[in-house]
Amino acid sequence: MSDPLRVGILGAGWITRAHVHAIRTIGHMAPLGRPVTVTALAARNRERGEAMARDLGIERFSTDWVDVVDDPNVDIVANLQGASAHVEGTEAALALGKPVLCEKPLGADRFEAHRLMSAAARAGVPAVCGFNYRYVPAMRLAREIIEGGELGDAVQFRAAYLQDHAAGSAPLRPHNGSRAVTDYAHVVDFLRYLGCEPEAVQATTAKLTTFGPDVEDAYVAAIDLRGGGIASLEVSRVAWGWKGRQVVEFYGSAGSLWWDMEDLNRLHVFYSGDEVGRTGGFRDILVTQPDHPFLGIWWPPGHTIGWEHSFVHEWRDLLSAIIDGRPTSPEQATFEDGYEAAVVCDAILTSSREGRRVRIDELRVAAHP
Repeated sequence: MSDPLRVGILGAGWITRAHVHAIRTIGHMAPLGRPVTVTALAARNRERGEAMARDLGIERFSTDWVDVVDDPNVDIVANLQGASAHVEGTEAALALGKPVLCEKPLGADRFEAHRLMSAAARAGVPAVCGFNYRYVPAMRLAREIIEGGELGDAVQFRAAYLQDHAAGSAPLRPHNGSRAVTDYAHVVDFLRYLGCEPEAVQATTAKLTTFGPDVEDAYVAAIDLRGGGIASLEVSRVAWGWKGRQVVEFYGSAGSLWWDMEDLNRLHVFYSGDEVGRTGGFRDILVTQPDHPFLGIWWPPGHTIGWEHSFVHEWRDLLSAIIDGRPTSPEQATFEDGYEAAVVCDAILTSSREGRRVRIDELRVAAHP
């Protein structure tokens, strides 16, 4: 048997469990050319970190990320800490030529994200940003349909991410200068993932709670798309009753589609041609067929998979590229994608703060001294 690929983890938050679960699931469902193991974990909080390492059966633990990154027995680094702790550990791993998966947002702002994008380019090893929703089968099918031109040119895009995590109770201390904008950056990534390139942003943010740090709880953004078309993003962490209402809608010149994370195995697609045959209406597609994205390694048709499986697909994609010695797939979120998302997030915050329309290229130039 080939020597295992050894993964070192930075961070002991709840997302660490999702990633470790995914890495171990690969060997059960769709083994790769080499086995993969999680060998070390670092966390600043000793009590929580040691408990996490013990629960997950990870042998080595340290309160210093350097011990994991510099460890010659660690081949790949997963930086799963808060955004404010992404730069140092990720940069150090890349300097050693170790592939990295860094959770989103890539950096606390576009400057940090640009710094990491540059470090990845210098290292020349796989470096990916953890936008795991790209690996939900229905969302991947949506991308394939749009890229195939079946819905025509992009006319309008809408996305909302509504939760009630901060409604009626004190929120967690923010790990960077923002909460609603950067913590919910998935909707920003969806915009570009589905072929809509932002050109300018007009946005409003609001603090809607009377407690906690002075950071935004919600925002609404109107976006001009390159080549024509518009988009709107709406995010709230004080929307009572919604636990994860992440809805994405794409409207093209020849059809449309929409997806809801709370019913993540279904994709709804409308083709304008159906109107001619008097059968117009959204097609309700249960994305569980063996020829649907990623489903070939799972269960028979009709047996749905869950949110946690997006991490399985994300890690399998990355690990396959490492083992095969090839670039990551075009669908994988690179550090460049992480940087582009950070530019849009900063544009939203800048627009709200300065009360003006902000061009994306205006901030991109500022981030490239």
